[in-house]
Amino acid sequence: MPGPTHANHRLRELAEGASAARQGLARDLRRYFRSCLADLWPQVQAGAAADRALRAETLLRGGVDGLLATLGTSWRWEPPILHIPSPCATDVDVPLCGWGLVLIPSYFGGPALLYRPEQPTVLIYPMSAGEPPTGASDALGPLLGRTRAAVLAAVRHPATTTTAADRVGISLPSASQHTTVLRNAGLITTTRTGSAVLHTLTPLGEALLHSDTATR
Repeated sequence: MPGPTHANHRLRELAEGASAARQGLARDLRRYFRSCLADLWPQVQAGAAADRALRAETLLRGGVDGLLATLGTSWRWEPPILHIPSPCATDVDVPLCGWGLVLIPSYFGGPALLYRPEQPTVLIYPMSAGEPPTGASDALGPLLGRTRAAVLAAVRHPATTTTAADRVGISLPSASQHTTVLRNAGLITTTRTGSAVLHTLTPLGEALLHSDTATR
């Protein structure tokens, strides 16, 4: 088994930009992806799409203040400082001093910071988790019907309940009822941050819509 000296040598080659070292790293990453992430990847992609749409909706509704104030449940935005509590170390203060902030959602954890001189700070934050479906196998029965199918199609592009209702032309309470059934059937996820609510298709919902389109 390679020891610390071998590992340090590989790191040094990577830092120097050696082609063989970069190719070796790429091979290792591909093997890791196939063994650990491939089966989970559709869920990761769906979560990232939902989080991105949620942050865009939050930015539209509440501006930059609303976006930064809802990135984490215990984070505090006190302009121009974003306070991030840490359970294992000293709390982190992220000053926004006019250079901007690059936000990167992470499925596996966070936060993490990368400071770059005279460039935007990079903040990796845990993406918002959608509400998991419950009893999906028993809940598929109530899905029949044109209106519910239209609501499912309406969230092909992530949408709030109000937006879904507008797209289908139904009342807000009716849209809320249909999205609840769709979520319990495992066809959509619902992500909540503060007052914003966003519905996104799951891989199962996407497959159902795709099969419906293919048969027409």
